[in-house]
Amino acid sequence: MRVLKLDDERQIVYGEVYAPGVPDAHGDFMTEDTIMDMAHKFLKNLHGLNIDTNHDHQKVDAAVVESFVAREGDPDFIPGSWVAGVKIEDAETWTKVKKGELNGFSIDGTAVGSIQEIEIEVPEFVEGRTTKAEADEHSHTFKVKFGPEGEFLGGETSKVRGHVHKIVRGTLTEVADGHAHRFSYVEALING
Repeated sequence: MRVLKLDDERQIVYGEVYAPGVPDAHGDFMTEDTIMDMAHKFLKNLHGLNIDTNHDHQKVDAAVVESFVAREGDPDFIPGSWVAGVKIEDAETWTKVKKGELNGFSIDGTAVGSIQEIEIEVPEFVEGRTTKAEADEHSHTFKVKFGPEGEFLGGETSKVRGHVHKIVRGTLTEVADGHAHRFSYVEALING
């Protein structure tokens, strides 16, 4: 799930760790109750210092300092989502977060799943808005395309200040004009 907020002064990044009913990178999903149980177990077992990047199992100087399940009416997060605030002390990692190179949370663990079929109506095109670029505070609208089976096919942003960003993956535009933008087509789908 993507990073949604940064507290630059405190070097804390906030984002959804997992959202209910939203398929993850493996096509799996969880219910609100399962997500709440997972969030509670994470804290109960004191895993807040087990922070790495890109599942490389090399701990960075960072820790979960805030954790909650978003409630109905939350202005920033999908209700029922596990939300974490991670304080990043490691300068190199913080720089990557600010540049958008590290732009989301991903849980690492084992799970016992059950096969359930869900049906999600995915339109051919989804539109939304990217986050703002740090350097000059601009953002773009984006449009991504989905295939007949709901598969992500990519897209691009609008032209702003003479450049366009290609979209080939689900949370970060490609670099153009020296920067990239975070975006969420999942959020655009949920919010219509």
